[in-house]
Amino acid sequence: MASDDGGTRTIRDRFVPLAAAACLLSLAACAAEPEPPLDPGLRLDQRPLVLPLDAYHASPEEEAVVLRARTELFRGCMARLGFTAPTGAPATGIDRNHERYLLEDERLARTRGYHPSEASRAGPQRAPDPGYLAAANGTGRPGAAVPPGGCEAEAHDRLIPVPAAEAMRRVTDLKGWSWERSLSDSRVTGVFAAWSSCMARLGHDYPTPRAANNDVAFRTDRPTPREIATAVADVRCKRQTDVVRTWAAVEAAYQQQAIARHLDELREGKKAITSLVAASRAIARQR
Repeated sequence: MASDDGGTRTIRDRFVPLAAAACLLSLAACAAEPEPPLDPGLRLDQRPLVLPLDAYHASPEEEAVVLRARTELFRGCMARLGFTAPTGAPATGIDRNHERYLLEDERLARTRGYHPSEASRAGPQRAPDPGYLAAANGTGRPGAAVPPGGCEAEAHDRLIPVPAAEAMRRVTDLKGWSWERSLSDSRVTGVFAAWSSCMARLGHDYPTPRAANNDVAFRTDRPTPREIATAVADVRCKRQTDVVRTWAAVEAAYQQQAIARHLDELREGKKAITSLVAASRAIARQR
């Protein structure tokens, strides 16, 4: 869940509450269910972290292939309209679950507190030419030759079929559901309570890691000494109370539950994604 003011100054609590969506997904009957057992065979101490539902989405490497193909289609469309679009830097080192359980790296806590990394900050940019924008996304006053929605929409529609787009969205929704469910699981609330006690001993009063992460006092241009001190204590207390490993194990259990209930649908979706990746590779070879 992003900060309420839509800012990007603190590490974002990235997953939108899905209490209503859980019912629509037929995963929670809006009534109490037994907490799923943990799988002791899961390896959740490795980085990048891989969760069960990730197997039914495009891998980070596959996502990079799709992004490159989509960029090539976009550039071709823009060239047809008389514009030169940038190639874009290739995506590398993608970790889709980075900071899924909020801040956990003490080195980063010491340098940026809860603020995003410098690489993710949007620096000042020169405003694009209005004609370029109209061609790119169909806004403003696009010419007659501009496709509906601009070249961005054309590239997306040419490359990504509806089944693949729906499959990836479905996995994202289910991961949002599993994250929300984990928050109310007794095993997670238990380590949150232990974490809160640890923080109190260090002079910081927060009931959960989310409360520290989303403290409005930390929405400043640069991290303050208080924010740095809080973030460092946060990471140390997470480590002492085993928050991240417990939270990941619990969420993984809910994801396995989701997979068991939607296995056929997820398998069909994965086939659509595999076809998308193959088409993307073919586009990349042609250019």
